[in-house]
Parts: sequence; C-alpha cells; structure tokens
Amino acid sequence: MNINIFLMETSCQALYESLKVTIDYQTHHRLRESQGRGFAEDLSEKVFYWSVLESIIVIVVGVGQICVLRSFFSERSATSGL
Repeated sequence: MNINIFLMETSCQALYESLKVTIDYQTHHRLRESQGRGFAEDLSEKVFYWSVLESIIVIVVGVGQICVLRSFFSERSATSGL
C-alpha cells in the first residue's frame, strides 16, 4: 500500500512540475502577444496617418492640375493686340 501512495505522490509532483512549465510558457507567450499587439496598433496608426496625408496630397495635386488645364482653355483678355 505504501508503494501505491509513493507512486501517486511522485505522479502528483511530476504533474505539478509540468503544470509550472506550462504556466511559464503561457506567461511568456502572453507577454509576446501583448508586445506584438502594441507594435501592430502603432504600425496601423502610422499607416492611417500616412494614407490620410497621401490622400490630401493627391487631392491638392488634382485640384492644381484642373486649375492649370482650365487656364489653357480659358479665353485670354484682349491685351495681346490681336
């Protein structure tokens, strides 16, 4: 009967050690996931601001091109003497 108790106690200790290792791995992976999430959120914010800036630049260039094209086709005043 003592052998059975000894085997159960050894199994419980081995199980406890395995659970400690598993908890350490989980803690490590949770920390890494948290760091990765923070990096991804920062990167997403930078991409958002960059795309807004690019959109503004595209709109300004488009409006500038329209103004230049209109000036090509608008009637000039009679100052040229013709």
